[in-house]
Amino acid sequence: MSSESKRLEKEKNFHDQLVGEEGVARLATHKYYAVQKNARTYYQSLIIQLCKGKKILEYGCGPGSGTQEWAKNGAFVTGIDISPQSIDKAQEQSKANNIDACFYVMNAEKTTFEDSQFDLIVGTSIIHHLELKTCYQELHRLLTPTGKAVFLEPLGHNPFINLYRRLTPSMRTEDEHPLTRYELGELNRYFNHVEIKCFALLTLLAVPFRRFFFFGILCRLLEAIDQVLFKVPYIKYWAWITVIYVREPKKCD
Repeated sequence: MSSESKRLEKEKNFHDQLVGEEGVARLATHKYYAVQKNARTYYQSLIIQLCKGKKILEYGCGPGSGTQEWAKNGAFVTGIDISPQSIDKAQEQSKANNIDACFYVMNAEKTTFEDSQFDLIVGTSIIHHLELKTCYQELHRLLTPTGKAVFLEPLGHNPFINLYRRLTPSMRTEDEHPLTRYELGELNRYFNHVEIKCFALLTLLAVPFRRFFFFGILCRLLEAIDQVLFKVPYIKYWAWITVIYVREPKKCD
């Protein structure tokens, strides 16, 4: 088995196990997701604005909750995931909720779809699991000339967050790589418009207070400070999360 095949097999097994255990392996990290609300709200609202009447592909769709949300908002939805168990659950949920969507077990780096097939491609915490050059090329190939892509992804520059990642290796695959400023910059080679919006820097300090009545107020205060700090060059890349929004694949030379 080639090194590439081994990498993909490890990813498949990890996510099969994660779905099978209903995410038990990551329960310890859920306390941090409380400060992700703004990022996720922005990501979801952006997709809802863009998806009506469009052909949308969700990378790493997991059990399919995202794809069902987009379908409810008027999109023609296809979901792919490397995990067969995830696809099984996505199909079950769609059938139970009478949602018309298609799901396939598929490698997002090398899909079997035709060129220029999708108006919108989205995903949550997926492209940092992929070989990025191949991923960017595939996104470029699959999108229509006016197509767009939106992803919610972790960043890889904050030393304190990276220390936590090193101390908790069982919560992630060994090949995943939170994105760097350089890797985000490479998107400009493939798309005419690239927007990077960052979230959760000082906001992470609110995590210990998530069960207190003033948690929401504290989060909003720290989020406001974060947005001021993000105006300083390079500081925004120390954030935990980014929403990537790209538009209009560049014409091939």
